[in-house]
Amino acid sequence: MTINPTTKQQRLSLHTPAIGWLRSPWAILISVVLAIYIGTAHKDMAVLLAPLGSFYLGLLKMCVLPILLAAITTSIGRLMRSSDAALYIKRILVVFPVGLVAASGLTVLIATIAGPGRNLSTKTLKSLGVLVNNSGIDLEMTLTGPLPEKASQGMETFLIGLVPDNIFNALSQGDTLKVLMFSIIVGVSLGLIRDRVTEPCFDILEAIYRTFNQLIDWLTIVLPIGLFSLLAYQLSQQGLDVMLSMINFVIAALITSFVIYVFSTLVVWKQSKVSLLKVLAALREPSILALATSSSLACLPSSIAQLSDALNFNRQTVNLVTPLSITICRFGSVIYFALGSVFVMQLYDKPVGLNNILIVIVGSIFAGMATAGVTGILTLTMLGIVLEPLQLPLEAVLVLFIAIDPMMDPLRTLGIVHTGIAATSVIADIENT
Repeated sequence: MTINPTTKQQRLSLHTPAIGWLRSPWAILISVVLAIYIGTAHKDMAVLLAPLGSFYLGLLKMCVLPILLAAITTSIGRLMRSSDAALYIKRILVVFPVGLVAASGLTVLIATIAGPGRNLSTKTLKSLGVLVNNSGIDLEMTLTGPLPEKASQGMETFLIGLVPDNIFNALSQGDTLKVLMFSIIVGVSLGLIRDRVTEPCFDILEAIYRTFNQLIDWLTIVLPIGLFSLLAYQLSQQGLDVMLSMINFVIAALITSFVIYVFSTLVVWKQSKVSLLKVLAALREPSILALATSSSLACLPSSIAQLSDALNFNRQTVNLVTPLSITICRFGSVIYFALGSVFVMQLYDKPVGLNNILIVIVGSIFAGMATAGVTGILTLTMLGIVLEPLQLPLEAVLVLFIAIDPMMDPLRTLGIVHTGIAATSVIADIENT
């Protein structure tokens, strides 16, 4: 689903300076510092704040499925109904899946070599185990060793589980992966029905998306308060050792982002057939915007302009493919989820077999696509799509990912925008001059 960036900026401009400050990285940083202080020095107060944090997280999760269903269905449906898309649909069906698998697979390889979740202190692993036990996920979980094996869940079981036999049951149980698959299938079907009777369906879906997106916009205003409550309680239960365990993950994320950025730049360079310096100059503006705004939609006009004007790719194709690659094929989120999944696997000493690797690669792709239309820390809940088939607990690590998200969100956005530009350059043709 494509949202007019200008309209969004106009809506945000209505906020007062005080509300604007609450959205700034400084507010997040202050909330993290205060949470560390309260969680370590005043544990009783942190426990009292726990219901507030749980309430806030519940509100965020409430918005996931409506936004996911509306955004994915509408975006794919609009694409299928576009006459311009027919010329490039074969390229899209090849480039997008290959690019997603390559990005996810490369990330898994880097994470496996770097090992951000390996060799952590016994105290850290124990505190993670205690948190999982308190959440009621598995009362018999070993605190420092490998997770106990449950019923075998290979790749075949994972793929069969993608298709919902009852979509209403999937919605009521919050099964995000099945809802995502349902949205893709319905989007294709709606797009192929070229009849005016389907237009109200798109209007309803867009209204649902805008409604819940507005709710998310309001919830992000009080994000510092929600993060403070969640993090303070987790620290009161675990201490600072668990927070320090994320340093290795941050370093691994920086390395992974750099490698994929360089690779994507080389792809654009090869496809554009211009000098590398000209490519770097063209990519500079959308890259800076991605890091500064953490909004992939805000980078969309610049990305289209640089591809079509500076690098001379076919404008019509760029206008069609770039929004699709940024809103649906969210490479940055896929990369982040693959890295995060391997990190959690290493935390709990999960065996790295072929089945688990395939689940991480494929699951990260679906989880990344599921973030279409989702903003902020709400994207982190999608990590459960990958961890659930691996029988790993999201609850034990979610707040850790939330705490470092102010640093990771710009990197995710850069991955979404820059790698999306690279995918567009492979699909689009160069204009004849």
